[in-house]
Amino acid sequence: MRRGTPAKRTKYSVETVCLGLAFIVVSLAGSPALALDPMGPPASALWKGDYRVGLDYSLSEMDLELTDGTLTGVGKTIDLTLKDFQAHRAYATLGYGLSDNWEGFLRLGGANGTFGDTIWNAGEELEGGIDFAAGAGIKATFYETDLWRFGALLQAGYAEFDGTLESGVSGWLPDFTEVDILQIQAALGATYRWTDRLSIYAGPFAYMLMGDFEDTFPLTGESTIVSTYHWDLDSGLNFGGYLGANFMLRENCACNIEYQIAGNASTIGLGLMWKI
Repeated sequence: MRRGTPAKRTKYSVETVCLGLAFIVVSLAGSPALALDPMGPPASALWKGDYRVGLDYSLSEMDLELTDGTLTGVGKTIDLTLKDFQAHRAYATLGYGLSDNWEGFLRLGGANGTFGDTIWNAGEELEGGIDFAAGAGIKATFYETDLWRFGALLQAGYAEFDGTLESGVSGWLPDFTEVDILQIQAALGATYRWTDRLSIYAGPFAYMLMGDFEDTFPLTGESTIVSTYHWDLDSGLNFGGYLGANFMLRENCACNIEYQIAGNASTIGLGLMWKI
């Protein structure tokens, strides 16, 4: 039931809740994290024919399981766990109201990743630039009251993380590393309208992650030749939960902050949206 507080008290409550959620998210940022995209409130926010534009950002740190490895000219090699892969993703997002209860959206942006000291254990670190990232998804509202909205979403995202592997070791010749990641997320959830400006949303979600990891490195001798490690990325089906807050900055403009957790993996997401 909505709290019948005066305007001054309501404003204080909104600020307190937002600061509390932000503190929780920042406090958890040191946990191992999976590079999933932000989901936002799990229901459509558009009427049929309406548009929204926005910006989405995620910051994460994760461990990647590298399996089914091969080495050029040798054959199979050992599996590895790539420790502390840090990823930044930023998107421009366009959403469209397919109907009063269904919304589709597209994302296009860039990604940057880094990791270190795993392939060779020589203090190496990936130095990458801004690479391609994109995504798409759909949201649906199943049931809605004055205070509650229940819905679901399905989304997919793809990102590339390329760069050179550098080390301070004397005579080190840099590797070239390519990481391609495809992720699929599905979620159910509820959104509760705490005040006219603040909504809280939460629910369970499932995800799959797959992709490729390649490291091309030089071999020195009478002449310099190269060889390549290749591993598959495949997380299988995993389950988790998420919690977030959506805050109305002004009419038709809102921002959200959320935290996703699945086992020992977590992700922080931020979003800003304008209805047009």
